[in-house]
Amino acid sequence: MRSWVVAWLAALALPLLAGDPEVDLQGSHSDPRFRKAAVEALKPAWAAFRELGAEADDDDPYVLHVYDLRDEYLKADRDLNGGRFANNGGFFSIDTGEAHLLMAPRVEPAFTARVPLTERMRTLIVHETSHMFWRRHVAWANGAPQWALEGMAEYCAERAAGSDALRGVYFATAVHSIRRAAASGRLLPLEDLVAIDLSAQADAFLRDLYYRESWALVKWLVEAKPDAWAALVRDFASVENREQAAARGRTFFARRVGEPRAAQKAWLDWLAALECGPWEMKYGDWRMDGAELEGTAYPKTGSAILNAQEIKGDATIEADVWIQNLANAQADVVFGGWDDRARNLLKVAFMGNGITALLVLKEDNWERVAFSQSTPPAIPTEAWKRVRVDLAGRTVRASVDGRVVLEHAVADEDARFDGRWGFGNFDSSVRFRRWKVATP
Repeated sequence: MRSWVVAWLAALALPLLAGDPEVDLQGSHSDPRFRKAAVEALKPAWAAFRELGAEADDDDPYVLHVYDLRDEYLKADRDLNGGRFANNGGFFSIDTGEAHLLMAPRVEPAFTARVPLTERMRTLIVHETSHMFWRRHVAWANGAPQWALEGMAEYCAERAAGSDALRGVYFATAVHSIRRAAASGRLLPLEDLVAIDLSAQADAFLRDLYYRESWALVKWLVEAKPDAWAALVRDFASVENREQAAARGRTFFARRVGEPRAAQKAWLDWLAALECGPWEMKYGDWRMDGAELEGTAYPKTGSAILNAQEIKGDATIEADVWIQNLANAQADVVFGGWDDRARNLLKVAFMGNGITALLVLKEDNWERVAFSQSTPPAIPTEAWKRVRVDLAGRTVRASVDGRVVLEHAVADEDARFDGRWGFGNFDSSVRFRRWKVATP
């Protein structure tokens, strides 16, 4: 491995050096705990930025506009980009040299006290700040194709998260989603990835896959093919403007790495060997805290996280659950089929108001097919309770602390029980621990 790559990777683990740039947080997100954590999230990233480019001791402040209302973020995006990044949650403006981020507050104040930043928030902050740094200091940034810029931004965020980043939820989700896209035939081929820019793609699936594949491609090149990456960086630095970068990116890749179709197999084989956590985040915001899984859904939205493990036939899913004290608070046990072509999930929702419900996902909407009422509530708020869901044939049985609270035989033959399993919630914060799955 080339010495500069070794030095760069080693620098990522160094403590904060004196003279790091000033961060100027603007915008409407005023929670002091969040603002403090946002600045601290950049401390382990500055070393990576410096080693990647040049020493930067004469910087003006790095300005991040952080909003807690979606309408404010959308207005900034319309004014600066014509609305191109409405669904991204963050963008860097080349014209102003500043970043804009949507960081809506979570619905449980105690959650923010414990976790001012989730993995997704921290990654987005580092990602957009890296764009600001490169535009100021890194010679090859102007001539790099978009996949290299976005991939390196995510890679620096991964490195800043520490050696266990892939054990967390955010980057494990990236690994699982790429593997599944490859298995289902929906992978963005490398020949397309290195030639087009999907960073502002309206289709959420394609946009997310573009960012994840760009990250995995840069990670592979830096860690497994450093000589090829060093040559690409020299090529990018020779390009005079962004228009040429897009046109020449594929040519550079073919010359330094190989024809994309041939390189794709080696890349995917390398990706298949990566060790990562078992969870894949589908909706909402989730994090791992030791042996506890914690998730939050923004107001009026649901969330879901699925395990890589699949269940077939009869099974039992158990976990301790904790839900927030809100009128609509609920903890969900989710199971069924999910891939990139179809969604066919069921869930048992344990609600703080005493209702236990069985719901089926129909065209992205959850339809209730059965429910029961417990008085007092089977799942009190802000207390740990043991829940169990038994799947036997077409029958779903839900229990709390050993007491059956719902039993229903599902008549809808389209409802698929086999597949993946996981957890979810709605309009609240939720925590899970001591989960396990058993089959006869």
